[in-house]
Amino acid sequence: MANTNIQFQEPRLEPTRSRPGNLVTSTSVDFDDGIIFSRRVSNATRISRARSINASDLDDDNEAGLRHPGDFKKKQTFKGTQLFLLAYQSIGVIYGDIGTSPLYVFSGVFTAPPSRQDVIGVLSLILWSLIMIVTIKYVFIILNADNEGEGGTFSCYSLLSRYANITHRDVREEPLVKMERYQTSELRPANRQIRKTVEHSKTFKALLKIMGVFAVTMVMSDGVLTPAQSVLGAVQGLNVIVPSISNGAVVGTTCGILVLLFVIQPFGTGKLGTVFAPIVIIWLGLLAAFGIYNLVNYDAGVFVAFNPGEAFRYLVRHGEEGWHSLGGVLLAFTGVEALFADLGAFSMHAIQISWLCWCLPCLLLTYIGQAAYLAVKPEAYAYPVFDTAPPDCLILSMVFAILAAIVASQAIITATFQLIAQIVKLSYFPQIQVKHTSKTVHSQLYVPVANYLLCIGTVIITAVFRNTNSLGQAYGVCVMFVTFFDTQMTSLAALLVWRLSPWLVAVP
Repeated sequence: MANTNIQFQEPRLEPTRSRPGNLVTSTSVDFDDGIIFSRRVSNATRISRARSINASDLDDDNEAGLRHPGDFKKKQTFKGTQLFLLAYQSIGVIYGDIGTSPLYVFSGVFTAPPSRQDVIGVLSLILWSLIMIVTIKYVFIILNADNEGEGGTFSCYSLLSRYANITHRDVREEPLVKMERYQTSELRPANRQIRKTVEHSKTFKALLKIMGVFAVTMVMSDGVLTPAQSVLGAVQGLNVIVPSISNGAVVGTTCGILVLLFVIQPFGTGKLGTVFAPIVIIWLGLLAAFGIYNLVNYDAGVFVAFNPGEAFRYLVRHGEEGWHSLGGVLLAFTGVEALFADLGAFSMHAIQISWLCWCLPCLLLTYIGQAAYLAVKPEAYAYPVFDTAPPDCLILSMVFAILAAIVASQAIITATFQLIAQIVKLSYFPQIQVKHTSKTVHSQLYVPVANYLLCIGTVIITAVFRNTNSLGQAYGVCVMFVTFFDTQMTSLAALLVWRLSPWLVAVP
């Protein structure tokens, strides 16, 4: 047998990178004539290799869109010019939805020409809904239930999880969570008992999680229904200008506008808000001007609707049918759920300024003016905006109605992007691409996959339902559920986070 000369060579030590900036050494492996030579690896080297692998895994996770400690963002505070710029942009993004509600609220309530008493009763319901639900409940109370500046029902659930042990967190998520659970002695006895019940009840914790996730699904459903409802409602105004136009032409025009709306989403919330804001401002200004015109020329006595007793008398007078008509009144504040969900894209103070200084006054004048016209000409209930517009302003109102309806969809689309980013971050949704569209506001986001799916779903919904009356019923269900979940989550936050008395929370 021939002698085989085997030459042993010392393995080379080559540097490998375990973390950015840190180098560790590991052994190399030499191959010579099919024989593998290696030396025993020391414990220190094994640890270095393990660290190298773990760091690599973390890097891969980060590249895949998972969290790392640098993702933690504190609540941003805006002042001065930047605050007013955000308030201006928020008009273009948030209030398009609630700003186009006058297109179909009265037609959603009445199915036949109403009496003057009924017009005043429904107007009273609308006015107090805007004052109590939108202004007091959402703008002044619920917007405070933010999680480091982010809004929405699921964000409120995340806020609760920082003040109570109601969820088991992903290990990778723990560095991102700023726990602020109060000491037992810092809570009122009643609040302490409520927290104990929540933390020790598996059923309660599961129910909270289900409410948070279900609310997100409802907002996503809104993201499909709102564009179809608002744009179709505006385009149907063509029936007033061109009575002979077919329903197919209306639906086709609506679908084309919807596709265009989703195509421009990659420009980002800030740019779209800057462009859309003048449209909404002019639209609301026109509606307010029409309202003043109708008050001067028709029945100014409808101001009696500010008496809430008129609303109660309407409900008593019509019994069960009156309660059913509340579904149409609910359309007056559709978009309020997006107001909370879009909080992260702007700020609480920006939203409060834009609502109180422009949107609320314009909407109140709009509905009062429509009621003044309907009290004299009740047959105009089907198209309240276009029939109540001054004769020379019909085409102008039609153009801005379509533009405002396009903008109206932006509120819920932006809200959908916000909520998807939140549930992706908390591992309740598969990891998908989320793009930041602003260098100054870190919660202005764009989610490409969601945008494509919303576009497809909205076009299909429009083609299937073909009119706003059918859409309004499904639309109203989504709004009802989201506002209910927002109320429950915020009530719990008032007890566990704000530490308010249970009596103060329960009485309103």
